[in-house]
Amino acid sequence: MSPDVSTDAALCAPGPDEKSARLAALIERVSRRDARAFEALYRASAPSLFGLAVRVTRTTESAEEVLQDGFIKIWRFAGSYDPAKASPSTWMSSIVKNQALDYLRRNPYAGVYVEELDERLTASDAEPDLSHEFSLDAERLSFYLGRLAPVQRQAIALAYFRGQSQSEIANTLDAPIGTVKTWISRGLESLRRMAEARHAPPRGGLY
Repeated sequence: MSPDVSTDAALCAPGPDEKSARLAALIERVSRRDARAFEALYRASAPSLFGLAVRVTRTTESAEEVLQDGFIKIWRFAGSYDPAKASPSTWMSSIVKNQALDYLRRNPYAGVYVEELDERLTASDAEPDLSHEFSLDAERLSFYLGRLAPVQRQAIALAYFRGQSQSEIANTLDAPIGTVKTWISRGLESLRRMAEARHAPPRGGLY
């Protein structure tokens, strides 16, 4: 009987346990400030961690920054890794995901492509959006959005320009859904007040 080539290939390929053991060994060496081990750890795990960063931040530029910061933390805190609590991949993914979420909180429009934001704000044939709702041109709407609290700005941008549901936004920003609802409602109320103030007559009742 001829040998099963696919079975032989599977036996030769490293299994999940073997890969985890190798990564754990590299992290242990990194904890002792082994630069070569750090390079090997980066080569082995960077592609998948970069993919995770892209899924959260939605842009390659943001993901590159997140990945760099994530590996700095991996280098610094390698000594805290406990293989009994998590696999190496899970531990590193948690670090990178937290970095990505921190990035989103720091950057009001992170996670929304600039080109997409411009298109949604300026498209005349688009479905009703923020610019129509508040009767504002794109430039003024962008200015008003810039005056909101960062978390309100981010939640509204994800809801209106990315089309995410409130539960999806809660997952993206790692916040309770009730908090997300508050951010959006208060942000929209602030936009409404700014728009009404723009159209209000000056003192004396004259335009």
